[in-house]
Amino acid sequence: MISLPELCTKALRQYVPVLRAHLAGENPFPLPLRASKALDRTQGSAHIYEQQAELLAHSKNRTGSGYWLTTSPNRKTGQSEVSRIEFETLADFLSFIDKQAEFDLFVANTRRTTTELPELLPLLQQSPRLLLDHAANWAGLLTVCAYFRQHPQPNEYVRSLPLALPTKFVEQHQAPLRSLLDWLIPDYVRAEETDFFRRFHLLLEEPGIKLRFLDAAQRLHPAVSQVSLWVSEFRNLNLPVRRVYIIENLTSFLAFPLAEKAVAIWGGGFAVSLLAGADWLSGKQLFYWGDIDVHGFQILAQLRVHFPAAQSLLMDEGTFAQYHSGGTGGHFTPQTLAGLTSSEQQLYQTLLATNARLEQEKLPLRYVAIAVQQTITTAPH
Repeated sequence: MISLPELCTKALRQYVPVLRAHLAGENPFPLPLRASKALDRTQGSAHIYEQQAELLAHSKNRTGSGYWLTTSPNRKTGQSEVSRIEFETLADFLSFIDKQAEFDLFVANTRRTTTELPELLPLLQQSPRLLLDHAANWAGLLTVCAYFRQHPQPNEYVRSLPLALPTKFVEQHQAPLRSLLDWLIPDYVRAEETDFFRRFHLLLEEPGIKLRFLDAAQRLHPAVSQVSLWVSEFRNLNLPVRRVYIIENLTSFLAFPLAEKAVAIWGGGFAVSLLAGADWLSGKQLFYWGDIDVHGFQILAQLRVHFPAAQSLLMDEGTFAQYHSGGTGGHFTPQTLAGLTSSEQQLYQTLLATNARLEQEKLPLRYVAIAVQQTITTAPH
């Protein structure tokens, strides 16, 4: 015979179907639940009674609410046995699973949706948990949806949307809003975009690229030695310089020596991927200087995917042997790097085996300046 905890579990499984029925205007009550287990008759009538006793004690037959038990006499023993379990009314069902308050809010939000955005009702009939799981914020979600129905391509920053809501509301509720807006304005959704903001035509602050002019004659303005540009602006910049030095760490970028007809870019680790699409860089002599560690060479290889002619700077065995004093790197994921030269590959394999690390800030500025000057004097003219 089914136990009381098992009955509760079965009833909870019927909750979403009951919600779906409510949205469809259907009444599934009386709602039967299968007992699913036969009585254990091997230990006699007294044991059968014990199996049923807990169910009887908590049934509507005894308490006035919850599930109703229908009993019928066993022909052989004459003893009454449970033959049917059902919830006669919605109130009985909700009382048993302790969902009355939650259901009342569900109903209120359904009515609000019917009034404000009835177009969403078919979606909610398919996915009632969407309404259930976000009940506390449903009014705000409807407010956002109503705005997008009127302005399906806002082309504004999300926190500038004229909504009577906290400015972070949309950002904090992207998951339900994506489902709702995909349904509500499908013709205006950028379906190929996984990013929420791009998908729904919201503006994003672009990543920035920090740039230093190493030659005063190349500055955009005499008083400006460094600038920060949006990626899209940088890609269209096309500065009339010969050399571009991409430097991983900020301190090394700021302390990098001056050089004629050159600029320095702060790479910021794996942010070098932001340079992809800046086609004007392909026409320059391009150098990358990073830490001598596994990550440094992985970044170099990533840069060469976009700019195969990029050269490494101060990432050689001689520099490593002279200045490495036992430093080690952090966690890394080993990768096979196809874009390295033979000498770079040999050093990379050593770093993979030892996790050694020489931070670029450890190099004396004079040593760096000599290496930079060599890139100038040995450059083709």
